[in-house]
Amino acid sequence: MRPSGRVGRVFGWLMARLNRDSYAWTVDQLRADNPRSFLEIGFGTGHLLKRAIKTFKLEHASGVDPSELMVETAAKRLRRYAKKTALDIHQGDDTHLPEGPFDAIAALHSFQFWSDPDAALARVRARLTPRGRLILVLRMHVSRRAAKWIPNPLSRSGNEIAEACAALERAGFSVVAMQGISKASQGIVAVPR
Repeated sequence: MRPSGRVGRVFGWLMARLNRDSYAWTVDQLRADNPRSFLEIGFGTGHLLKRAIKTFKLEHASGVDPSELMVETAAKRLRRYAKKTALDIHQGDDTHLPEGPFDAIAALHSFQFWSDPDAALARVRARLTPRGRLILVLRMHVSRRAAKWIPNPLSRSGNEIAEACAALERAGFSVVAMQGISKASQGIVAVPR
């Protein structure tokens, strides 16, 4: 949840490699809308933020991540884009989101760490523009060992995808697309109702 030190650097590198398909899928889901502002919850090494900045020529890119190491890593990766894109990345989690509004918000493999998903989705909904999009990428399988310590009760439920969709509905979203991205990842696209 909070990579640090040498092991954290290795984990970050591995995470970026394993998430390539999720990054590409997320950007593809946003192409038709061509967002000008983007928020990522749990940005890790900053690879998706970089891809979004380059693809959409973002005016504003923002993000939160609970790991100090990941914030430092992403800041280095994104520094070169600060002249043309307003960057706002800092240490935090789903409980401390930057103000919006944002045209798009993404959370890749971070949903399982949200301790109160209904409250978090309400915060996300409040920060999206009326025509904005939320992209959630969920892990397909949560091991029994992980289910004991991950904070999100929906992720521990054994049916995270259905529970996440129900939570999105409760928060005022409509699910407009779902797709398996890989054996390990399921993508959900939601829009405000």
